[in-house]
Amino acid sequence: MKLIRMVSDGVKVDITINTPLAVMIRDLLYEGDWEAMEADMEGNELMMKEIEVCKTIEENIVELGEEVYEPVSFPELIEWLKEVNLSTDDFQHVSLNGLYDLALDYADKGIYETAYEIINFMLEIDPHYAPAYELKGSLLIEQGKVEEGLVYLDKAVEIDPWLIEAYSSLGEGYFNLGDYERASYYWEKEIEKAPENKLTYFMLADAYEKLGRYQKAVDTLSRLLQRDPESILAMYEVAELYRKMGKEDKAVEMEERIASMKPKYTSDIEVWAKVMIKKGEYERVVEELEQALSKVKLNTHIKMLLVIPYVKLGNIEKAKRILEEIKDNNIWYFYGKKELYSEFLTEEEREVCGIF
Repeated sequence: MKLIRMVSDGVKVDITINTPLAVMIRDLLYEGDWEAMEADMEGNELMMKEIEVCKTIEENIVELGEEVYEPVSFPELIEWLKEVNLSTDDFQHVSLNGLYDLALDYADKGIYETAYEIINFMLEIDPHYAPAYELKGSLLIEQGKVEEGLVYLDKAVEIDPWLIEAYSSLGEGYFNLGDYERASYYWEKEIEKAPENKLTYFMLADAYEKLGRYQKAVDTLSRLLQRDPESILAMYEVAELYRKMGKEDKAVEMEERIASMKPKYTSDIEVWAKVMIKKGEYERVVEELEQALSKVKLNTHIKMLLVIPYVKLGNIEKAKRILEEIKDNNIWYFYGKKELYSEFLTEEEREVCGIF
C-alpha cells in the first residue's frame, strides 16, 4: 500500500499512511533513535519496512520531524498500534520522556482524559516509572481529587525517593486537606533534596504559620534569605510574622532593611512599594514603578500601585487615567485591588479618584 512515491536524485521511496506514525513512535518513545526502535521492531515486518523507508528519506532527502505527524492525536496513535500488531510488550528499549511531555501538554490544554490515557500507557510499558505516578497524582490534585492523587504520589516517592516534584505535590495535597503538619513534612523533604526551590520556603512557612508555629515560619524564611539575601518578599513575610509574634521592633528592623534596597524581582515590587509608601517615600516609589513599567509586559499590577504615590504627590489626573484604563480593560482586577487602596488612601483621596 502506497500513497506517495517520493523521488529525489534517483532515490525512490513509497510513503504510506504508516510512515508518519513510525516517525511519531520514534520521537515519542526512542528520542529520535532509529537503531533503538529497530531493536524492538525486529519481529514486525511492516514496521521494519517503514523504518527503512524513513531512514532512506533522512539519508537522501530531508530530516523527518514533528511536522509530519503533528495532526495525529494520541488516541489515533493507539488505534494504529493495534492495526499494526504492536502492544506495550513490544517496547523494551524505550525512553518515556517524550510521552511524559505529551501527557503534560494535553493536561496544560485541559484535555485530562487523554493525559490520563498517555500516563496509563506509560505505566503499561513500565509499571515502575515513578514520573508517571507523580504526574497522575499531581493532575488529580489539580482537579480536586486530592485523596486519590495522594495515593499515586506516595507510590512515586516509594519508587524514587529523589523525585522532587512528588514531594512538592504531596505537600500541596495535604495543605489543601488542612493537614498542615504533613504538608510541612513533605515540603521539608523537598527543601532537603532541592534547597534551590525558593517557592517551597514560602509554602512551608505558610504551613507553619497555619499551625501557629511562627518562629518555625521565621526560621524557614531565614533559611531562604541565607540562600537569597535579596529576596524582599521573604523579608516582608518575616516582618509580618514578627508582628504576629508581638515583636514590633524586629518587624521595623526588617522593614528598614527593605527600605535600604531596590527590588530585584518582579514579585518583590508590591511589598517593597508598600513599605516605602508607609514611610512616605512617594517619589522613590514613583521612580521605581515607572522604571519597572518599561520592563514588565504584564504591568497592570504595577499601574495599580502607582495610583497611590500619584495621589499622595497630588498627581490626581495621572491616577485617574490609570484607574479609568484599568476599569475599561480589567474591571474585576480593579475591584480585586480596592482593599489595597483602602489601606493606603484616605476616604477623601479615594473619593477624589472615584474609588468607592
